[in-house]
Amino acid sequence: MDLQQLLGGSLGQEATQLISQQLGIDAGQAQSAVNLALPTILNALNKNASTDDGAAALTNAISNDHNGSGLGDLAGLAQTALGGQGASILQHIFGGAEQNVTNAVSQNAGIGGGQASQVLQILAPIVLNALGNQSQQSGGGINIGNIAGILSNFVGNQQQQAPQHTDMISQLLDRNNDGNVADDVIGMLGNLFKK
Repeated sequence: MDLQQLLGGSLGQEATQLISQQLGIDAGQAQSAVNLALPTILNALNKNASTDDGAAALTNAISNDHNGSGLGDLAGLAQTALGGQGASILQHIFGGAEQNVTNAVSQNAGIGGGQASQVLQILAPIVLNALGNQSQQSGGGINIGNIAGILSNFVGNQQQQAPQHTDMISQLLDRNNDGNVADDVIGMLGNLFKK
């Protein structure tokens, strides 16, 4: 089972249901929020992992804090995320573009900005734990090659299946609006997953 199947299957459904219940939004709004938030988080992680420093920082964060064990208790993971861990993860992933992403999720799902921010905060550690889980199942444990491969496969599949999201996600991650995400990723790396 690949990451897309994992997040699109029972884990994704459980996360969406949890978000709906935790935030008091209907299931359709929760699904709309997740449908944009998940690929945006994964695209940002993929861009971060495209450099040696970013890949090493991501691998360290996953092996130290998000190895997949949290997937057995999504409610506990969500509580920890809303307690500050989720916001910290998002700051490292998006490096200043969090507000753009939050606004897009809010508008896409028809929910408030605070709720959209909470959706992203809940999903961030779930995604990292799913990456940890998938990396271990790939053989060789949690390592840069496995994580980069999983992310690259997801992004490639997502671009084929939902090309309309690709342009929007690139725009969301382009912090200085110059049409080039690469310079923004380089700027993010200075802070990526440092505690």
